[in-house]
Amino acid sequence: MKNRRQKISFLLILVLAASILLSGCGGETLNTQTDIQMIICTDSIGREVQVPKEPKTIAALDSFSAQAVFVLGEGDRIIAAPGGIQRDELLQQISPSLANSSVAMGGGSINAEELLRIKPDVIFIKGDIYAAESEKTKLDELGIPFLVINYSDMNSQMKAMDIIGKALGKSELADMYRKNYENTIALVSGRVKDIPESELPRIYHSVNEAVRTDGPGTLGADWISVTRAINVSVDQPLKYVESDYYSTLEQIYSWNPEIIICNESGVSDYILTDQKWEGLDAVADNKVYQMPIGASRWGHQGSAETALALLWLAKQLYPDQFQDIDLYEKTKEFYDTFYHYAVTPETMRQILSGKGLRESISNPSDI
Repeated sequence: MKNRRQKISFLLILVLAASILLSGCGGETLNTQTDIQMIICTDSIGREVQVPKEPKTIAALDSFSAQAVFVLGEGDRIIAAPGGIQRDELLQQISPSLANSSVAMGGGSINAEELLRIKPDVIFIKGDIYAAESEKTKLDELGIPFLVINYSDMNSQMKAMDIIGKALGKSELADMYRKNYENTIALVSGRVKDIPESELPRIYHSVNEAVRTDGPGTLGADWISVTRAINVSVDQPLKYVESDYYSTLEQIYSWNPEIIICNESGVSDYILTDQKWEGLDAVADNKVYQMPIGASRWGHQGSAETALALLWLAKQLYPDQFQDIDLYEKTKEFYDTFYHYAVTPETMRQILSGKGLRESISNPSDI
C-alpha cells in the first residue's frame, strides 16, 4: 500500500512538472528582497528564468518582441525598443509613449549602461544577440531578467508569441493570436490546394531594399509557400550578409518573375519607374505591388501581422478564390482584437495602400 501511494505521488509530481514545462511559465515565488511575485518562464532556447509576474516596464530589443507586446495590450509598458519600431507611426498612435522609449541597442550590440539606467523589469532579445559571447556577458552582468525569443518561420513565430504572452500574463490573448494565425493558414491552404501547377504564379519578394529578398528558412519563404506561389529567390544562390539574403538585378532578370511584391514603402514606385527594371515582365505588366503597412510591414520578419500578409497575397494572386474575403473588415477586426485599436477609414486607407504610416527609405536600391 505504501509503495502504491509513493508511485501515485511520484506520478502527480511528474504531471505537475510536465504542465509547468508545457506552459512555459509557472512556479510562482516571492522575491523577499523586493516583495515582487516572480514566475519561472522557459524561453525559446530552453532557459528557465525568473521574471516578475506582472512586469511594469519592458525592454523589447527585437522588432517582433516589441510588436508582440503591443498585440498583448502592453505597449505602454515598453521603455526600450529598436529604433526601427519608432518609424512605425501606427504604433505611436496606439501608444504615444513609444516615441520617448530608449534605443538601448544598435549595430547588434546592447547598450548595457542605458539598460542599467532605465532598469526594465524584463528584457526580450533575439537569439543571435545571446549567441555572441560578449553580448551574453553583458546581459548576465546586468542582473535584469531576460528571455531569448527566437523565430524563423510561422510555427516558431507563434511559439514566440506564446512565450511572451505567458511572461506578461496574457496567455489568453496569445492563444487567440495563434488561433487566428492557424485559421488563416488553413483557409488559404484549403482554397489553393487544387490550383493546377501550370497556373501557379512566379513571384519575387522585395524585403526592405529592392534586391534584398527571401532565402531558405526565412519567415517570408514560409508564409508565401502557403499560397503555393513559386518564390523565385528561395533555394537560389544568394549573398548572405548579417542574417539577410540579397539577390542581384541580373539574377532577378534571369528569374523574370510575373509578380513583384515590396514590403517597404517607396520600393514599388522605384522599381516601376527606374529604367534598369523596365525589361521585367512584372514591370511591363504593371504587376509590382506595394504590400500593406500597418503596425509594421506586413509579412516582414519582425512583424506580428503575418496572417494578414498571407490573406492579402492570396487575394492578389487568386482573386476568384478569395472574392468573398473582405480584407478591409479582416484588417479592422485584427487591429480591434490584437492591437486594441479602432482604425479610422483614413488610417485603413493608408494601411492597405502601404503609404503614409512608415517613413520611406532614402534609397531603395541600396544593398
